[in-house]
Amino acid sequence: MSPSFVHYDINHVLGTGQSLSVGSVGTPPLTLTQPYDNLSFVTGVMTEATGLTSFIPLVEGDLCTGTTIAVETMSSGMANLVTKMARESLLVDQPAGKTSHDLLVSVHGLGGIAYSGLKKGTSAYATGMAQVTAGKALTTDAGKSYVVRAVTNVHGESDHVALNANYAADLAQWQADYEADVKALTGQSEPIPMFQTQMSSWTKLGTPLSTTSAIPLAQLAAHVASGGKIVLVGPKYHLPYAPDGVHLTNVGYRHMGEDYAKAYRRVVMEGKPWEPIRPRTITRKGAVITVTFHVPSPPLALDTTRVTDPGNYGFEYVDDSDVTPGIDEIVVSSADTVTITLFSAPTGANARLRYAYRGIPGAPGGPKTGPRGNLRDSDSTASRNGDPLYNWCVHFDEPVP
Repeated sequence: MSPSFVHYDINHVLGTGQSLSVGSVGTPPLTLTQPYDNLSFVTGVMTEATGLTSFIPLVEGDLCTGTTIAVETMSSGMANLVTKMARESLLVDQPAGKTSHDLLVSVHGLGGIAYSGLKKGTSAYATGMAQVTAGKALTTDAGKSYVVRAVTNVHGESDHVALNANYAADLAQWQADYEADVKALTGQSEPIPMFQTQMSSWTKLGTPLSTTSAIPLAQLAAHVASGGKIVLVGPKYHLPYAPDGVHLTNVGYRHMGEDYAKAYRRVVMEGKPWEPIRPRTITRKGAVITVTFHVPSPPLALDTTRVTDPGNYGFEYVDDSDVTPGIDEIVVSSADTVTITLFSAPTGANARLRYAYRGIPGAPGGPKTGPRGNLRDSDSTASRNGDPLYNWCVHFDEPVP
């Protein structure tokens, strides 16, 4: 536990994004009872700006605005694993009354909406601020302490279709607006990071359907540039997708929530930076490229059981020569290092190493069909639902010296 961590009775997490943030097609709901003391507003996990008059135990199955279909969002998966980890390990030695970390989760995302329809100045953003105002008022009236800990964001598809070249900057502005406006409402000094995952389903999106996408790379770039304000949890290609190849199954949403929970634990509760599996350094000597990675839980592994091999475990080398050498061998050479041997020493300029970068237009997202790779770590965090909570390497496109 971070020495600077301050306990609050109610820890509010705001959820924004588009359809994956609201559990679209994630039927039927799975989390129908609340095992801890996590909360939603009386109007449910996905709620508007009105009717926020009391709290109820956090469960799934409430009705998404504008639909009559009850779904599983990522909310309960995240909140319940956070509280489990807090009670069973992080807070066990704390004073009485401070041995739990109870979350209030409220989602104000909208399906099919780009950043321009969710940013500050929109009705969706105003709904988030109304949720903060109501959360603080209800908690204060009950004689309890309140803080907004984070914003979760599941987004990017509509900006991919719109070819938004400014998406990394948009993410930075989005997080900054939430932090400034929430602090103005609550008076808190605690930061409000934005947790996000990369879009991994672009092959089913766009006109024409896409082979590559700039959005996952922008999501990575925003993480790297933000100094911890924007936290990239990881990609989504390892999760189970619905038949439409864009949305997740109910199990997939719950699993994604637990992926967010691990990053939340490290950043919010332990006060440490979260780094997904991404290149730390890339070097080349002759035909051999050596990549050291940030690895949350070493050692690295190449797993073709949970994610099928799309070819070369998802790695790709390119340059501007007429005859670019192909990849001969890929091995995990140490706990945080992958060694890639080309068939010959490259001679072209503008050399790049890519991973999970390219997919087949029209292919559904997911661990057997979508843009993907096989590199993961050995994280042994126990899921509440029996899911393997390994961290998987992010989509990337990096220069090779």
